[in-house]
Amino acid sequence: MNRKFAVASVLTALAAAAGIVVWLVIRNVPRENPAAEIYLNGELLKTVSLAEECEFTVDCGNGHNTVTVRGGAVSVTEADCPDKVCVRTGAISGGAVPIVCLPHRLEIRIVDGSDSVDAEI
Repeated sequence: MNRKFAVASVLTALAAAAGIVVWLVIRNVPRENPAAEIYLNGELLKTVSLAEECEFTVDCGNGHNTVTVRGGAVSVTEADCPDKVCVRTGAISGGAVPIVCLPHRLEIRIVDGSDSVDAEI
């Protein structure tokens, strides 16, 4: 029984390590002409090119989030939500990790941009 447990433990550790490596590789995959899609309540509010530098406030009905695009990355720099997870997420510029503010139902995703950007602020 101890040998089976040891083999199962090693296989579990290897699977976990492989999962971590895959996550680290895909979380900041570079995008071609990256753009930030800002979703509010699950609906696309606007798309902003990361090549531009801008700052704007999204009024979420029950609060607000200040979104900043600078240096090819987007971040939430100010929010009046209680936990401020969206602010602590920091700037993102690519990959599979979005910025999410659950209390305000705001999500920011990085996508491959095109010539048609909804908003330039």
